[in-house]
Amino acid sequence: MVDIPRYKQTTREPGMMPMINVVLLLLTFFLVAGSIEKFEVLHVELPVAKNGKMLADGQVVVVLGAQREILVNDEFIAPSVFLTTIQEQLQGNPNKIITLRADQRLPATFMIYVMNQIKAAGGTNISLITTPF
Repeated sequence: MVDIPRYKQTTREPGMMPMINVVLLLLTFFLVAGSIEKFEVLHVELPVAKNGKMLADGQVVVVLGAQREILVNDEFIAPSVFLTTIQEQLQGNPNKIITLRADQRLPATFMIYVMNQIKAAGGTNISLITTPF
């Protein structure tokens, strides 16, 4: 019989490199996940105004796009159901501030139509958002 010398394997201590890789991976994940912002459903170019005062955003936000799109609280609404939608939003508190964001390319007649619909629904507090001059 041949006698082969056997060497005892030494145990290796855990290295720091895998732990550093995991920490950097977690750091990268949280940096990317933390920087995600809410995107605009409909891009609106606001008109410019020389004066005005800043108000807190109202409880009902109406966005009017350049192609006569209507969003109420980030949901697309058909013009035919706009009146009932605003009535539902104002139910219980007709003094809610309705914040209106209208694109500057939108025809003024459509914006007046929407404002009249808000008034017909019982809305009395309308705030128009513009960009400073």
